[in-house]
Amino acid sequence: MRATKKEFLPRDIMWKAGVLMRSKGWVQMTGGALLFCLILSIGCGPSTMPAKENFIVIYTSQDQVYAEKIFKKFTIDTGIEVKAVFDNESVKTMGLIKRLMVEQAQPVCDVFWSNEAMAARKLSLMGIVVDFEEFGYRSRVLIVNTNRIELGEAPQSIKDLTSKKWKNKVAMAYPLFGTTATHILALKEAWGSEIWESWCEGLVANKTKIVDGNSMVVRLVGAGEAFLGLTDSDDLAVGLGQQLPLASIPLENELCAIPNTVAMVKGAPHSEGAMSFINYVQQEEILADLVENSALISAKLPPEENDFQSIFWPGILAEEKESFSFLRDTFLR
Repeated sequence: MRATKKEFLPRDIMWKAGVLMRSKGWVQMTGGALLFCLILSIGCGPSTMPAKENFIVIYTSQDQVYAEKIFKKFTIDTGIEVKAVFDNESVKTMGLIKRLMVEQAQPVCDVFWSNEAMAARKLSLMGIVVDFEEFGYRSRVLIVNTNRIELGEAPQSIKDLTSKKWKNKVAMAYPLFGTTATHILALKEAWGSEIWESWCEGLVANKTKIVDGNSMVVRLVGAGEAFLGLTDSDDLAVGLGQQLPLASIPLENELCAIPNTVAMVKGAPHSEGAMSFINYVQQEEILADLVENSALISAKLPPEENDFQSIFWPGILAEEKESFSFLRDTFLR
């Protein structure tokens, strides 16, 4: 039988070195120092050194088709891998927010990147993100099926969506999530609670089609199953690219601009890489690509004076619980 090769361990060296030192009378300082260094080199070799983690974790509600291209380019340009967690179309950023809340004591995520503005503000108030930056914007739009409606006959205000003329002909996403929630809550601040609540109840009474996400609104209106719909500009662009018979109605004063937001998570495990991405995603080249693909209308934020529906964030966030309670009771009956 072949003899089994004996495992060579540091303790064997220690024992043999002790025998050698005793038998040979080797006690010189220099010899002892060399032997000590030899032992340390075996015990602390490269296999015991932790490898550098060259990746970052990003939670994002940016559409996956746009975000993945940017993540791949970021990795090529920087050597930093991106491990991404995307949102769900129906609940949008809400799922990501809850995940970040659960992980707050021991953060897993490094960067939170959203294609809307409410989530970052909520996370900032909760102390989950260090800060956030806004860049670029898309917008809410009221769309029509041009085979069903002449543009001249389209509503002149979204308040008209509760008219009997449009009964069972309007589509919108659940107003509890994403950009639809931001838009609906901005209208409350603009109109006041009484008019706003009456309008919401009117939408339900008028059998508005409440669906899972803005892309579904585009599909319904494009197919003629709904004549009108509230959605986002990027979803409209996708529908137009599919040659759907769609057009938007210029009602900017009742439709809000929606910037992207990006923030580092407080206690991010890979803060250096996180900051690299935060700077990278706001580069002119990256923003130009998002504009070209209709993920953004503009690479810049809207000017302070613009035609869009204003968003009064202090009021929205202060009344959030009360507003969402009403919306749940009204739209989820």
